[in-house]
Amino acid sequence: MVEAVDIESDLVQFRTRRRGWPSSCNVYLVRDHEGSVLIDAGLGVDPDLDALLCAIDGALATWRQRRCEVHTILLTHTHTDHAGGAVPIARLTGARVLLPAAGWTQAADPGWQAHHILPREVICEVESLRDFDVAAQFRHDTMPELFSTESGITWQLMDDGDEVQAGPYRLKAHHMPGHDIGHLVWADLHQGVAFTGDMLMARGTSLPWYPSNAGGVAGYLASLERLAGLALRAVFPGHGPVCRGAGTVSGLVRETIDAVVARDERILGELLRGSAQFGRLDDLVYDGAVRQVIPWASSVTMAHLRHLEQAGLLYRRPDGFYVAETIAAARHLDALGKRSS
Repeated sequence: MVEAVDIESDLVQFRTRRRGWPSSCNVYLVRDHEGSVLIDAGLGVDPDLDALLCAIDGALATWRQRRCEVHTILLTHTHTDHAGGAVPIARLTGARVLLPAAGWTQAADPGWQAHHILPREVICEVESLRDFDVAAQFRHDTMPELFSTESGITWQLMDDGDEVQAGPYRLKAHHMPGHDIGHLVWADLHQGVAFTGDMLMARGTSLPWYPSNAGGVAGYLASLERLAGLALRAVFPGHGPVCRGAGTVSGLVRETIDAVVARDERILGELLRGSAQFGRLDDLVYDGAVRQVIPWASSVTMAHLRHLEQAGLLYRRPDGFYVAETIAAARHLDALGKRSS
């Protein structure tokens, strides 16, 4: 279920083979002179957690280390597929947990999770979601134990500009909200490498994701532009394979930006053909098969509608239909076409 991929002699990537929900993030183990650092922690439920621990044990054994020598768990953000395993792994190893300061509430309060993962305005648009308990599903499927100051674990809140040594990497935190309110990219710019969490497009259905409290579509795009400016030669993403080569990395950043902008284009193109209700526009972002598995995916559609509404390109009528501001929307689409050509 978990595949260990040797990236460097002192860096291993653990990748889940599961592709459906819930799917763990990539987890990285870095060897240093004090022991090892774990970057992100995957799911906190079995069989995923047990499979990850077995893979970690195998990698540590090749370095003649034991679990107790994992001294730090470093998180890119606190979405449950990245932080679910933090509490049990910290207890088993004694590791401290370093996490984004803005991510603490998300990992500690299920009500906060539910409010921002599946906002009330989305539930009002999708009748099938009105009795859906997203927080309960996340606790059951990904993160049964929330973060707590009473857990006996050493927590350290990190923010933009903070630095951590992990093996050969002097990692600096770059706050890049959009996908998540506290999302940090951990980069060693001297070596041109970064652990990018969920900033970049991955094969699958879950990305890109950008809740409104994290800045929505505009916030995510702004962070992608900032990421593009770091001149990276290799990125270690939260999902998908390692990406090497400056041109390949910049191409993946551009591909991610284009994927987000394309969703705007599809929505506006549909509305220029006539008014539409939320359900029709929802199908243009994620199809129904995806939403049956990941019901909160409709929140991404709402993020786009809010983004386009704030730009003066559409509005919602009292009868629930969305309508394009025809002249402004047509001009916007024309400008996007010229940008991509």
